[in-house]
Amino acid sequence: MAPAFALGTDGPLRRRELYYFALFRCLEAALLALWVFSPFTPTPNPVNLETLQVLSAAYLFSAALLLVWDRLSPHPGQLMAGLGVDMAVFALLAWLLQSGFESVALLMLVNMAAAGLLLSQRRSSALTLMAIGLLFAHYLVARLRGDADVDVVQTLMLTASYAATVLFCQMLASQVQASQALADTRGLQLAEMAQMNEQIIKCMRSGVILLDRHHRVLLSNEAAGQLSRQSLQRGQALRDYSEELDKRLVQWRKHPEQRPEALSLYEGGPVVIPRFVSVTLNDLNYLVFLEDSRIFSGRADELQLANLGRLSASIAHEIRNPLAAISYAQQLLVESGTGNVSDRRMLEIIGSQSRRLNGIIENILGLARRQTASPQTLEIGGFLEKLLEEHLSTHPDDRALIHLQSLPAPVYALFDRSHLHQIVTVLLTNALVYGHAPHVPAEIRIGVRMDGRSPVIDISDRGPGIPPNQREQLFTPFHTTSEHGTGLGLYIAKQLADANQAQLRYEAVLGGGSRFSLRLSDGQTLLSEQL
Repeated sequence: MAPAFALGTDGPLRRRELYYFALFRCLEAALLALWVFSPFTPTPNPVNLETLQVLSAAYLFSAALLLVWDRLSPHPGQLMAGLGVDMAVFALLAWLLQSGFESVALLMLVNMAAAGLLLSQRRSSALTLMAIGLLFAHYLVARLRGDADVDVVQTLMLTASYAATVLFCQMLASQVQASQALADTRGLQLAEMAQMNEQIIKCMRSGVILLDRHHRVLLSNEAAGQLSRQSLQRGQALRDYSEELDKRLVQWRKHPEQRPEALSLYEGGPVVIPRFVSVTLNDLNYLVFLEDSRIFSGRADELQLANLGRLSASIAHEIRNPLAAISYAQQLLVESGTGNVSDRRMLEIIGSQSRRLNGIIENILGLARRQTASPQTLEIGGFLEKLLEEHLSTHPDDRALIHLQSLPAPVYALFDRSHLHQIVTVLLTNALVYGHAPHVPAEIRIGVRMDGRSPVIDISDRGPGIPPNQREQLFTPFHTTSEHGTGLGLYIAKQLADANQAQLRYEAVLGGGSRFSLRLSDGQTLLSEQL
């Protein structure tokens, strides 16, 4: 396995090690030049002394150039160039020197160690074999020249030192590579985990603030800023964010067993429930959790709504029995044929309203059982005309108040008939009750338009409209401004619209008034789910 920082691998070269190796080469060349130019030059000298001096000077100059090259422009080729120069000088010295060559060969041991650390195993092994070959070549040349001072044991010891040093450095480099790879993997995992934790904290609906021991902000998420309508900056003091929250933290540090009191971070803002946790890392830190009380209120409403759904289902079951009796009695009276025209008209009204009430009961039971809608193709104009005629049969005084806009062409949509009947009835009733100023007759307009491929039913009035601060809670359960209302009409209408993949929205009308728009599905998605 090649070292992670070895030449020929994808890992970067360690610039510090290369720099120190280039410095050592300069020291090595300087020592060689000092030896050659000093009175301690080996004797007897078989060659001209000037040749050794030129070689040492050239080696020192090359080492200096390699050092400058490394400082100006680091490049992976510098290591091989430097080792190539070392091996060339080593080979020339092996040929030129007879006595004293063992000292130079011992100095080259550091170069072999650097090759084992900084090169791949294949290249460092090849370089080691070349150096060992030069040692044996020097021994053979010396024996041929008749030099009796050359010792084969010393040559074998140098050979073993080269091989052992390079092998040990290769093993050390492999361990360094494995440790580096493990460290890189762990670092990447920690970075991904830190990023994931930061993303989770940012997406939390609860506000999270990390403080140091001096109550300065180290980390915060967006929810904390939304709950206070101000952004938090790293290093900001908690008292600058909220003085009351800082007081509660100080009080909690004195009495950790007491639960902090709720507070509002700005005037008119939501009630926030703080919770504190101490975190011991290198220093004592504090985590502040800010819970929006509206979340708990919403959960309570959901629980109350679930209980009300079960209660409504029970009441609906109880109503169906007397309703069935009323419908049966009405059918018997109709079949008897007795009574005048007005009586028969009353019987028809009783029958139609009984069927309508039975449909409402079925819708309530469907909501309680989470039943899906049963869409069918409806001609919206004809449907609205029949619904309006049915309404006016029981409320004839509303005839002058309701205006149904005529359609130039038939408009068709897929919708559950009973659901659409209940939705429009709720919207029409609300418009008649709330869509007018005091002592002023209501003026209701019902129209149908096309929004792309989707038909839209608009029910508008000329009343005072809905205040902006109440529009967000318009479709929430139990929200009503009337003493006689239950706050469930618009909620049930919204649930029925969602069951048919329709969109029920409120729009304020310029100049006063309100408009509820029911955007019906184009039918493709709803049909695909029903098949």
